[in-house]
Amino acid sequence: MPQNNIELSSLLETVDQAKSFLLALDEKQYNTVIAPHFSSSAGAHMRHIIDHYLALKDGVASNVVNYNKRHRHSNIETSPQAALEAWQEIGAWLTDMALENADMSLTIVCETSVNQTQNSHSQSTLARELVFVSSHAIHHFSLLAVMSSIFGSKTNSQFGVAPSTATYLRKQA
Repeated sequence: MPQNNIELSSLLETVDQAKSFLLALDEKQYNTVIAPHFSSSAGAHMRHIIDHYLALKDGVASNVVNYNKRHRHSNIETSPQAALEAWQEIGAWLTDMALENADMSLTIVCETSVNQTQNSHSQSTLARELVFVSSHAIHHFSLLAVMSSIFGSKTNSQFGVAPSTATYLRKQA
């Protein structure tokens, strides 16, 4: 089986972007729902992102990752400090894991229908799921950047930018 070439530094970039965002946002902004543009707060998006990382972390022990497992209404959703602590733990987990088991086989469980409860079970690897949770985070970061701009705050210019988009932009310069 070919060796995966995912880099720890790229995974930690995502963690660092989340931590920088949290340090720049106050608790009121973190908890405000900007209706009608959004149906959930920045905190709810951040909790959702963290839930995916935690599902992956928990799933490594059993080789079954259940992305349906969520921590709705947890303190991560309402406290930027709690979210920051969760990101610090995620960064430590990624560093400790050091991608030594990147080729580990995992069974992924995820709901696939909004009309009925329908779970998909598929095979993947730890490396592929690490790429997924990072990409998923970046997708939500782009929404968080919009929320931040509505509050009149600015984020880092790379926050919420897909890596392939960043590569395209560098080539255009």
